[in-house]
Amino acid sequence: MNSPIAEYSSPDINKTLTAGDGPHSTNGKTTQISEFVTKAGGEDRDKPTEASDSQLGQLRAKITSLQDNINVFLTQRMKQVKDEGDIERRILDDGVDEDSD
Repeated sequence: MNSPIAEYSSPDINKTLTAGDGPHSTNGKTTQISEFVTKAGGEDRDKPTEASDSQLGQLRAKITSLQDNINVFLTQRMKQVKDEGDIERRILDDGVDEDSD
């Protein structure tokens, strides 16, 4: 069985994201309720059941891993774009030289 992939494309980058080598689980790291809610006593009532050992169950776990990798990549990408925008804004608005930091 082939593993699921996701393709990301923008003017400056093309990237293929995969589920990775595993182990895979349906309990995603980036799809759980927030730590803030957990610390306040909240519980994840929508927590998924573990994947079965069938092909479909294993695909389900790989998709969860892929979703985690997508979320991590997009979060890093948004931070990078924000940081680049902050530098550009400082140069244009404040006349700050990028190399002076």
